[in-house]
Amino acid sequence: MKVDDKFQILKFFAAVFNSVFLILGLCIFGCAVWILFDKDNFIAVLSSVEVKTVAGGLFIIGLMVVGVTIVGCVGAQLENRFFLLLYMGFLICIVLGQLFVTFIILLSREKITSEMKMEVNKTMTEYGTNPDNQRHWKLLDDVQRYGHCCGMQVPNDWQGNLFIMNTSLTEVFPCSCFNTTDCPAISGYSTTLFGNGNETHIHPQGCQKMITDWLKENTLTIVGMDMGLLIIQVLQLIVYVYLYQTVGQKAKLRCVSQLIRSEDHREPNPDYLDDPDYPDQNHAYPEPNQPYAHTNLAYPEQILAYPEPRQAYSEDQHQAYSGPNHAYHR
Repeated sequence: MKVDDKFQILKFFAAVFNSVFLILGLCIFGCAVWILFDKDNFIAVLSSVEVKTVAGGLFIIGLMVVGVTIVGCVGAQLENRFFLLLYMGFLICIVLGQLFVTFIILLSREKITSEMKMEVNKTMTEYGTNPDNQRHWKLLDDVQRYGHCCGMQVPNDWQGNLFIMNTSLTEVFPCSCFNTTDCPAISGYSTTLFGNGNETHIHPQGCQKMITDWLKENTLTIVGMDMGLLIIQVLQLIVYVYLYQTVGQKAKLRCVSQLIRSEDHREPNPDYLDDPDYPDQNHAYPEPNQPYAHTNLAYPEQILAYPEPRQAYSEDQHQAYSGPNHAYHR
């Protein structure tokens, strides 16, 4: 396969993996924003270090994914090996961060669930008495109303509420526990948070299972996106290693091509007698009246072609030209 064809195929796979990588990264970033800034979910009730660490880690990973994707696209488009190396280095850093966040989620899952139960029980105890926690009251009302449940394990868990304990009544529950349209009013009280009714008017099951299932589903969703991102990163790393090698091969081929073109268009060397690239010039024919310096080359008879003036004659030549009118002196 030609280097250019191989490079185009690798660029295509790199673009596909980068697209999936960016989508998953934005999903993880959205989860982090939801955990950190959305105050209308039960995660906001938790104030544990593990939850904040996980949310902060997901937030940083999401931001890095966006930046790293841009670096990878620029490196592949410009065929820049520095950007490709930078991209692969950032990928390794993100992988390490993902493994850290995943281990925290898996190891602290039971602790987070336990803290969630404690926070819900605390909210149930202070419900209707501590105005500072009205946001938590609303969250608990939404869980009971839309989850069709009451209390943590059983409806009687509400008997530990401070307001209900002060009423000295045994059939008082929050209005969100009732399965009727209207909340039965409590005689002698003007509260709109509680109602008076027997167990036939309230949801019979507790909310613990629904809360723990909700927490487990969200945890598995985050871990699943994290693992999917990790698989994509491994594939990206493989593609970009080959892409880095292919860019190097293309650079070498360009250098060789430029050298060949420069050799073809090179000007002749005026000092060709000393230039080893022009050995044929050393075989040029000698000028007339000059002795041939290379006796082992072609045309050696030119040595005698042009004798020098006043050249000495042989004995036969002397006799041929000697006579009474032709005196010859050596």
